[in-house]
Amino acid sequence: MEGSKITLKYFILLIQLILSTGFISARDADTFLPENYETRREFINIITGSNSEIELQSDIIADSYITGRKVKFQILKRDNSWYFLFLNEKNDRSGSFFPVVSAGTYIIKRNIQSGNLEQIKVFLNNDPETYVRIAEHDNESLLEFVLFGSKIYKDVLLPVTLEEFITQPFESIIVMSDYIIDWNMLKAVYNETENTIIKNIASSIDAKLPLLKDSEDGAQGPDGRFIFIESLKNNPAQGFNCSGFTKWISDGVYYAKTSRLMDINKLKKKNFKDRRDTLSLLYEDLRDPMFGLDWTRNIAMTIYELDHPDSEVRVADVDVTSYPYEIYIPDIGYPVSGLKALLYYLAVTDPGYIYLGSINGDFGKNPVLRQHYHIAALLPYISPEGDFYPALYERNRKTDIDDFIKKYAGESVHLVRIKADKDYSLPPVPESGIFDE
Repeated sequence: MEGSKITLKYFILLIQLILSTGFISARDADTFLPENYETRREFINIITGSNSEIELQSDIIADSYITGRKVKFQILKRDNSWYFLFLNEKNDRSGSFFPVVSAGTYIIKRNIQSGNLEQIKVFLNNDPETYVRIAEHDNESLLEFVLFGSKIYKDVLLPVTLEEFITQPFESIIVMSDYIIDWNMLKAVYNETENTIIKNIASSIDAKLPLLKDSEDGAQGPDGRFIFIESLKNNPAQGFNCSGFTKWISDGVYYAKTSRLMDINKLKKKNFKDRRDTLSLLYEDLRDPMFGLDWTRNIAMTIYELDHPDSEVRVADVDVTSYPYEIYIPDIGYPVSGLKALLYYLAVTDPGYIYLGSINGDFGKNPVLRQHYHIAALLPYISPEGDFYPALYERNRKTDIDDFIKKYAGESVHLVRIKADKDYSLPPVPESGIFDE
């Protein structure tokens, strides 16, 4: 076993040598991360040198002849650690700059007292919570991969020391870890059509948010008039609650196809046969604990039927159940804490969808039940530059997803998907005069 381990290590090191001496340079301009290993090699003697040498070293901006970019080498001292930063140049209308949180930034940490290298952190995009961290482990290294705050891989063993990684291309990390890590999440081909559709839908929702009013139990009926969801009676407040608001966003797909809005009676239907048998079933009439789950599923299935009129629609056709980094729990979904990473994965692997999320957790007293007590609409898309935008809407407003995750930390979210298209058209609201008497 030990012999095969050594053989594997040297085989991988051979691949690294090939990559770093020729083939990798031809790919640098196209890689998903801008490389700066040339500059890291240039300053390796400073990184591993004496404290007195490090103290004397000032910031340097170096030219990378392989990539054609500039790289800033900077040293910071914090508590008992040195931090060696390699920052890639960016340009905008105001000129060039070197952001710390940027794709391809390397931050190397070294203990001042012992002189030991402790870790390498590499940012994978422009989000501070998306990175790989590599730490020394018995003359080898352990890697963890954090995607938008969710640790999706940990303790990935790499048969190279931390010091060796300093001078290697990032591609060598990919080569050594692709036996377990799916790097296609970050290297996927950009789908301009689908992402533009979702971006345009989000923009159209943003434009109409100032026109919306708030109302408990409020929604629009099939003719566009405002009614109460429970009684179906006219609602003089002409506003939405969270359920009515997500219906209005979803009606943008339905309305474009039918010139009508979805029937609330159909959306209120309880899907007993599609749910697990739980204690909640005993309190359907008193608490309606699964309302959010039924409502979002019924919306998604109603729209799905438009494109599949000859098939019997099932919840399996609309539920989001396939995500390799969290276990889907039927009727519950996924932890809210990992929502941002989940949406990114969905936007990369299958772009062009609107998602409805039903927040659920322990709720109420005598007894405490798992209830689906809040609903939000989520529109994730990726820009041509590779930036991720998880647009999130709840009860007549747009909400920052990080604030949303913080608010509902510890809860779960169940997602259903709705296929969007370029003909999306939001239903008129009363200010337009179309539904006024």
